[in-house]
Amino acid sequence: MRFYLSLTIVALGLTNAGFVSAKSSPVSGTEKPSRGWHFYEDPELVDEEMQEVPKAQPPSVQPNDKKQPEMVEINSAWLKENLPKLLNTAIDDPSTENISNYYYAQRLAIDKANAFSDQTKEFFMFEEQLSESNRRPNSSNALFAHKVKTNKDKAKVFNSLFDKAGLWMFYRSDCPYCHQQFPAMESLAKIMGVDVLAISMDSILLDKEFPGVKHVIDPNMTLSRKFQVNITPTTMLVSNDGQHFQTIKYGMASGSELVQRALYAAKRMNLISEEQFVKTQEVKDILVSKEPLVVEKQKLEDNPSILSDLLRKRLNEINLSTTSKAQ
Repeated sequence: MRFYLSLTIVALGLTNAGFVSAKSSPVSGTEKPSRGWHFYEDPELVDEEMQEVPKAQPPSVQPNDKKQPEMVEINSAWLKENLPKLLNTAIDDPSTENISNYYYAQRLAIDKANAFSDQTKEFFMFEEQLSESNRRPNSSNALFAHKVKTNKDKAKVFNSLFDKAGLWMFYRSDCPYCHQQFPAMESLAKIMGVDVLAISMDSILLDKEFPGVKHVIDPNMTLSRKFQVNITPTTMLVSNDGQHFQTIKYGMASGSELVQRALYAAKRMNLISEEQFVKTQEVKDILVSKEPLVVEKQKLEDNPSILSDLLRKRLNEINLSTTSKAQ
């Protein structure tokens, strides 16, 4: 009994001594701690875990050193800028290459200009409002009809004008130019029905030489001073009441020139209206700029056709040559 007890004590002592020894023995940094008899480690897994996993690197971007070539359109703007340069180069160095560069570029410019001219011709065929023939017809038949109509209108306006005013011609008997002017004044009186009054500044009448107009004397040059006449011949348009007057010619003038000047003077003096004056003109003054043009800026930038539409509308309101408004 004592023998078994001693063995038990010895066994326990050895066990405790081993436990204490394991517990108190130092562990180096390279050693692994004890994990028990039941622990198992796969050596390959351990090696993989010990390896450092590399971080994913972003894909490297290779710089594109090759630039895209800049393209240039050989249009009218390019030609306008570069044709003079090509010409100067060819003049300074008239090599075959430089001369060729200039003249082929010039040929392109001419082709573009011809294309523009052809399209312009077609455009004006169908855009009657912009045709210059509306100012004065260019075909023979239309021009003849236009002149007939203008002369009729001019006769009406003249009759209306010379119901309100007349032509006064100041002269001297010793003025050679006055003698040359009288035939034109007599023609106006006879053909156009103009009331012409010839006023003698030196009190010597020429009524015997030129009976086709009415002659009067300016006593003491009263009228001459009032109208500030100091050269002869002087022709004036004077209203019947003498309150309105306009000098239309100093010196000689043909009958047709006097008629035209008288019409302008009548318009200035408000003896005829603007509409009446336009009817007397062979070349019509067609204006679309009399009234201000006001367009919303943004709308005009977005749609440039607004301007052409507006001007087309204005021109449609004007009587074109050799046309009549349908009632």
